[in-house]
Formats: sequence, C-alpha cells, structure tokens
Amino acid sequence: MTGRLKALLALTLTLALATALTPTANAAKGMEIAVQDDPVLFQGLYSTPQVGIALAEKLHASRIRVNVVWSYVVGKTSKKKKKPKKVKYNWSGYDLLIANAAPSGIKVQLVLTGPAPAWATGNHRVGPDRPKAAYFKQFASQAAKHFKGRVDRYSIWNEPNHRAWIAPMKSSAKLYRALYIAGYSAIKRADRSAQVLIGETSPFALGKGRNATAPLKFLRGVTCANKRYKRAKSCGTLKTDGYAHHPYDFDHKPTYKYPGKDNVTIGVLSRLTSALSKLRKAKLLTSTSGGVPDVYLTEYGFFSSGKRKISESKKAKYLVQAFTIAQKNSRVKQMLHYLLLQPPRGRFRFFDTSIANQRGTPTKAF
Repeated sequence: MTGRLKALLALTLTLALATALTPTANAAKGMEIAVQDDPVLFQGLYSTPQVGIALAEKLHASRIRVNVVWSYVVGKTSKKKKKPKKVKYNWSGYDLLIANAAPSGIKVQLVLTGPAPAWATGNHRVGPDRPKAAYFKQFASQAAKHFKGRVDRYSIWNEPNHRAWIAPMKSSAKLYRALYIAGYSAIKRADRSAQVLIGETSPFALGKGRNATAPLKFLRGVTCANKRYKRAKSCGTLKTDGYAHHPYDFDHKPTYKYPGKDNVTIGVLSRLTSALSKLRKAKLLTSTSGGVPDVYLTEYGFFSSGKRKISESKKAKYLVQAFTIAQKNSRVKQMLHYLLLQPPRGRFRFFDTSIANQRGTPTKAF
C-alpha cells in the first residue's frame, strides 16, 4: 500500500468515526452512563468492590446506584414490633462505597427503599406491607443529613408498583405517594441542593396486574390522575427532580413495541415522556423548577444465564441498540446497566444480567 493510499484511508476512517460520534440534533447531551451491582460494589460478596469499580471506569460510568435498605441500616431493631425510642443507623457500608468510588470521579446515588423494619409496617413484620410514611420520613432525613456533601441524588423506593416492594397492590399507589411526599420533604429540608427522583418503576404489569401494576397506571394513581391524565380528585401537585424507570424487556429486541398502553419498555419510551408532559400540563407532577420532569433509566440489561438467556452476540447488539435509543431521546438523562459480574450459582444466579465473568473479565456484551 502506497503512502498516499495509507493517508487517504486514514483520513476516510477519521471522518467516518467523527460522523459516527457526532450527536444528532435531538440527542441527550451528556447523558450519564451508570452501573449497579450491590453484591459486588457494596457487599463485596463474590468479588472485591475494586474489581467492579475498575469495570465501571472502563465503561466511562459517572454514577453508581445502590439500594439503601431500611431494615438493613437499622440492624437488629428491625425485628422489633414497637419502634425504639432512639433508632441507630448503620451507614458504614455506604460510606465505604462512596469513598471507593470517589478517586475514580464516580458519584453514588442512593435508593431509599424497603423492606421496612417490623415497627414501620402494617403487619409488624419486616417486609413490604403498608410501610409507614411518618417513620420513613425520619429514615430519609437521617440519610440526607449523614450523606450531605457526598451524595447529591436520591430515589424514593425501588419498584413500588411490584408487590414484592409495596403491598397490598390495591393500595400501593396511595402508599407510595405518602412515602414520596415524606421522603422528598425530609431530604430537601436536610439538603436543599440534593436531587430527589420519583418512580423507580418496573416496566410492565405482571400476573394480570396481581403481581405488578403497569407503570403508567401506577403513576396515574400516585398523581391522582384519571385515564386522560386529568385531575381525578383533590390532590396537591407533586414536585420531583426526575422520573426513574426500569425499561426492561428481556424477551425482545430493544425496538420492539411492547403491547399495553400503560407498559413502558425501552422501545416505547414515548409513552412515559408523553405521560409526564400530560401530568405537567394538568399540574399534577412537575419538575422542581416547574417544567416537565426528565427521565432516568435506572436499571436495564439482558440475561446471561437461565431460561431467558440470550447469546453474547445478540446481547452485545441489543445493549448498544438500547443505549443508542436512550441517548437519542432528549428527555433521558441517565442510562444504567444493572449488574457487572456474573453471580455464582445459588441464590444470586436467578437474576444474572452480567457483562463480565466472576474474575472481572469483560464479555462481548461489555
């Protein structure tokens, strides 16, 4: 190959790469890439947090999401049926995660969630049954005070539209509204600059709505809206710094139009953004500044093992497609891949959306 031909080829490749990397006019500028892997990054169960953080760095992740489990941080008192006069909180594991992530320039965002301690549930058992907003407010307040200056973003609860996280289903929207209002006010009072996200919803109805409520139906319940997104009853306007959602669809390619107008997977994100615009117009849900809330996609992935496993080649292709869909949507501010390292066989392997093996070696999907 002549020197002139080499130079021409190099120029062509450079121009092609520049074109590929140039964002479209509607792309989400500066969309955050985030990761979550609590067993590794927080607990260090089958690998070290340092291995997970190194993988996060390779992905150019700027955020790590972690669940702050209410019953866990109150320790042994979680089993008491009567609330102790003084509740002690153990934040040490989260402090360590924040310290581990800081040298890499990665921020940590916290999901304040259940299971709730026995003294804060309706049936006085550790779990999801009718969590009490007044006690949750105290939990959220203590978290925001402790992490002020080190954590700038919180979410209220994880997948509240799923019965494993809030029960009973028929009351979940009302219960969640109370939890959100309590958590939002507590965090903002302790740290006005901190962001508070609403939602963290799972993507679709399960068991004909018996196991999980479709996210948009749930959202209407939380905001007191009817099917046309108009005010259904007297409720105050909710404010938020963003709507968090998990747009999983394990069985189809990312462009698949998942059926059911109240379900929201990665291929039908417009259903969510449209709903948020309508709720803003109806003055039922607004951003803290008064606009339409932005969207944070805080869990996503495909299975690497089990009955719903797909090939590494297909998984690699689908993940790129999904992240591209998110980036092209100007309303999406974050896209998060859930799980980094493959869990060992046993109680963790039931949900394996990993993109690296247990030694930390990236797979093709990574």
